[in-house]
Amino acid sequence: MIDYINISLKDFNYQTWLSDSRLLFEYKISNEPDKHGDIIQTSSDIAHYMGLDFVHTLSGQCYIKGSIHRFFNAGGNNADRFTYTKFIKAVDELKDFGINPQKAFLKSFEFGLNLPIHEKKLTAKSFYNSIIYRVGEIEKCMSDDGNNLIGKQFTTEDLAVKSYDKKQQAKLNNTNEIVRYELRFRRMRLLKRLGIVTLSDLTDKNKLIEIFEKKLLKSVEESILLDWKSLPNTNKLPHTQKRKFLNFRNPKWWKESKMTTKARNHQKTSFEKLISRHAQYDIKQILKQKLINEFNAVIELPDFTETNLTQKNRGMFAACIVSGNRAETADTVERRFCCVCGKEITHQKKESKYCNNSRKCRDKAYNLKKSEKGKEKQCKQEKEILNLIDEFGHELTLIRTTNPSGKRRTKKIGTKTSIKVKVNNKEKVYSGAPARFFIMNFEKKIKTNEKT
Repeated sequence: MIDYINISLKDFNYQTWLSDSRLLFEYKISNEPDKHGDIIQTSSDIAHYMGLDFVHTLSGQCYIKGSIHRFFNAGGNNADRFTYTKFIKAVDELKDFGINPQKAFLKSFEFGLNLPIHEKKLTAKSFYNSIIYRVGEIEKCMSDDGNNLIGKQFTTEDLAVKSYDKKQQAKLNNTNEIVRYELRFRRMRLLKRLGIVTLSDLTDKNKLIEIFEKKLLKSVEESILLDWKSLPNTNKLPHTQKRKFLNFRNPKWWKESKMTTKARNHQKTSFEKLISRHAQYDIKQILKQKLINEFNAVIELPDFTETNLTQKNRGMFAACIVSGNRAETADTVERRFCCVCGKEITHQKKESKYCNNSRKCRDKAYNLKKSEKGKEKQCKQEKEILNLIDEFGHELTLIRTTNPSGKRRTKKIGTKTSIKVKVNNKEKVYSGAPARFFIMNFEKKIKTNEKT
């Protein structure tokens, strides 16, 4: 969750570190001494310890930089789940180095989640490659030490949005693929309005939930994502939709300078509607749901209740946020399944009842519903016919005809059974199955009367 911190220590005594045998400080010196023959120090004092750098600058300031996740794992990798409890323990361990969390001021830090991938069709590459555009941000490629592409990042002056292959970056073996999605807060002015200034503020669950809601999830919603594998053959689409897809899948088209923010948001909404209608799956919704599920596990609360703000501004489909004075109890995210085939559709829109499987399930459900309505109508007509026969059987007059309206619609002779029923000088027409049902029961009634 919290990783790669950069904190400045206020009112800190550097001698506390010098007296700690775990910290071995190094620094660079000039090749030549000063005029008094003393050594000239040219760099800060730095001690590397289990993923963290303890820094004492030439001006006398003290900093801590590095991965607090790796620090908790005794210098190991940071690809596992770093829960809230583990983070609190890591902060407590820093206190052994004389650090007061309330006087440890945040300069920058990362907030993200490691998301295991179990879907057969998806990989970590599917997720980071699917981000094709973010408004006003510079796109950069991420690589490992061997210069292999492992992800993407989009940067601004204050923020960096990263998505990359954690398994490849951490050089793990015999594990499922893991995609890391995170925000790098390069400057803290974005979070000051949330009251996040010191390391102590990050130990507050309520503030972590606010970061998740207002920053991490919002960053996904603001992004434009498209996974090529989810798209059908665009040649089968109507011409207007096919032309739209050709534009929407091109990152350069989204960067068009003449496009206003309002126009771009309108096109983004239109694009996402096309994806929900035609794509086999919506990778954006899958990513959001994975983030919600993983955050539920990391923050170690049962679940969250969704706020009106979340629903209005981002159209969230799953419960995730506690509002106001956040309670420590809530229900788990409700999983939803297709009403026909039973496939999980939790990642789809809240109003969805069927999976996005080329409309097969939706059409099947429609046909079943239509069939049930037809049966209900037929049952109602049969009851009406039986009541007529029982009540007015001796007064009924049936006139068989293949075309009760008297109009000849085609040149062919009609074969559809139709009858006109006269009762109390009123006529009523029955066609098809109701007519055959009427005739059959009317004849039974006559035969029964003849026997008696």
